[in-house]
Amino acid sequence: MMIGFSRRAVVALIVTACHTLPAFAAPKILSGTVVYRERIALPPSARLQVSLLDVSLADAPSKTLARTVVRPRGQVPIPYKLRFDDVRIRPGHSYALQAEIRVDDRLWFLTTTRHSVFTGGADNTEIVVERVGPGPR
Repeated sequence: MMIGFSRRAVVALIVTACHTLPAFAAPKILSGTVVYRERIALPPSARLQVSLLDVSLADAPSKTLARTVVRPRGQVPIPYKLRFDDVRIRPGHSYALQAEIRVDDRLWFLTTTRHSVFTGGADNTEIVVERVGPGPR
């Protein structure tokens, strides 16, 4: 014996099933540059790391949402592209970009000011890093 479904029942079943599936968002990209003011050439072993942080809680460590590592080609400005999942961006939270340049696992440059993003205006994606390490020998 065959059970018959009306066309309306089938459409309602499909619509209900679609609403219960998780939404799959395409990754978003923040792009920008990292610069420093010193007149120092980076050696070939230099690596730039840019991270997207949730900095909402003042009394807790920030949470890293995305990270990219770039091998600089040439000198500053160093371009980067940071892919992130926008599903992890929550209303009411605060987000910032952080950058560091390491040479042979030694920290040379680091962000020392906050580079806020997702504030409703233009995202501050040019990151200025300050020298904190020994530099060239």
